Amino acid sequence: MSDKIDKKLTAIDLKIMRALQKNGRLSNAELAKSVAMSTTACWKHTQHLFKIGAIKKVQAIIDPNMVDKATIVLVGVVLDRSTPESFAAFEQTSHQLDAVLECYLVAGEVDYFLKVRVKDLAAFNQFHQEQIISLPGVRQVRTFFVLNDVKTDGMLIF
Repeated sequence: MSDKIDKKLTAIDLKIMRALQKNGRLSNAELAKSVAMSTTACWKHTQHLFKIGAIKKVQAIIDPNMVDKATIVLVGVVLDRSTPESFAAFEQTSHQLDAVLECYLVAGEVDYFLKVRVKDLAAFNQFHQEQIISLPGVRQVRTFFVLNDVKTDGMLIF
């Protein structure tokens, strides 16, 4: 028996992924009906998609206003050195900051963009002073306050 996992996606795999992306709370029976297949076959396909990493996880999207985190701030960070060690130190530390929702290494005028969610301007000011500027290797920080969430569904189109 081979331990090799087939990572090639079929048309039915794509249908399952689209359906779950729209509604991750579908029961297997509902999912199977929506993609026109048996529940057993659908279950096997879905489990395979998790196993190969095509579906990373299913999670709830929380209304930020309900948990007092309505302010989004995009933070551009420039490091003082462009070395693998300074990048690794920054990335490792960024994982420990609860207010940082996402961190991207980018090409251009900054090294990283952070997506930060906080209560308000005062909370961001405190976060900036106590945590961002003390991250390893930070030379410069550029801050952009989000005025309006225009598109936030995070859905991949395929």
